Amino acid sequence: MNLRPFAPSCVRITRVAAAGAIAFACGCVIAATALGQVAAPLPPGLDGMADAFRTAATGWQARLLPIAQRTFMLLAALEFCVSGLVWAVKRESLDDLAAKFLLKFTLIAFLLTLLTAFNTWVPPIFDGFVAAGQQVAGRGVLTPNGILGLGAQIAWTLALQMIRSAFSAVPLLTPFCVFAVVVVFASYLVVALQLLLVMVDSYVTIIGGGVLFLAFAASRWTAAYAEHLIAHVFRLGARAFLLYLITAVGIDVTTNAIQPYVAATNLLGAGAALFRFVGTVVAFAYIAVRVPKDLSSALMSHTSLGLSTALQRLS
Repeated sequence: MNLRPFAPSCVRITRVAAAGAIAFACGCVIAATALGQVAAPLPPGLDGMADAFRTAATGWQARLLPIAQRTFMLLAALEFCVSGLVWAVKRESLDDLAAKFLLKFTLIAFLLTLLTAFNTWVPPIFDGFVAAGQQVAGRGVLTPNGILGLGAQIAWTLALQMIRSAFSAVPLLTPFCVFAVVVVFASYLVVALQLLLVMVDSYVTIIGGGVLFLAFAASRWTAAYAEHLIAHVFRLGARAFLLYLITAVGIDVTTNAIQPYVAATNLLGAGAALFRFVGTVVAFAYIAVRVPKDLSSALMSHTSLGLSTALQRLS
């Protein structure tokens, strides 16, 4: 029996089946992003989650500030009691005691002022790093939803090009094509989650619960907790600054890296370009995860304001 007349039909069926598998897999990936575009009280998707934390953190601080002030006053009273005992044992002159008391009282009063004016000076530290990163990057305001939407767009472009190219004619390459699309989308998702983590951390720490840790600055035994909070604010700001810079460059690089694959005219050239593009996107995600975290920790890990030492030496 001669099967040659059926060969073109078999090739077309194989091509259609492969294209359908790629389109279905990519549709499942994009659906997660598309479903988040339904109108809601909060912005959809990852931005909505960030705004939910911001709204909740604003309420936390309003309720935590009185608790933090009471905690500060109790620790300050304990600090003065311990200092009084030390002064009594040392039996120093009245002039020295008066000078130390005045300096300690001034320091405690200054720390209480910083606690009360928490919103005046702590959030601007982080916001300054963010504004600098956005201005230097030159891409405006980057949001988790924007990064995720760009990843979905690039993944969809990659899938459509696979359907049009010679990949759809080779059924054995279909699983690899689907895997490549998922990896590209997942890489952008990782970058978007990094920005989301920084935003949520800033809301919880800076806008919300951080004011309670600043209350521990009133005692020599707990002042390190307040120092760690301030150091964390600087570390978080540096991480956001570096993440904005890396994300801006990574988006430009990955957007340009897909062009050789789109322009490829044969299976071998398209395969090599696809490998390079997927590797570039994965490298972008890895750099966005490691470099801001490691570098910000290295820059700010040994920050100390010397509050514990100052409170101890004034006794």
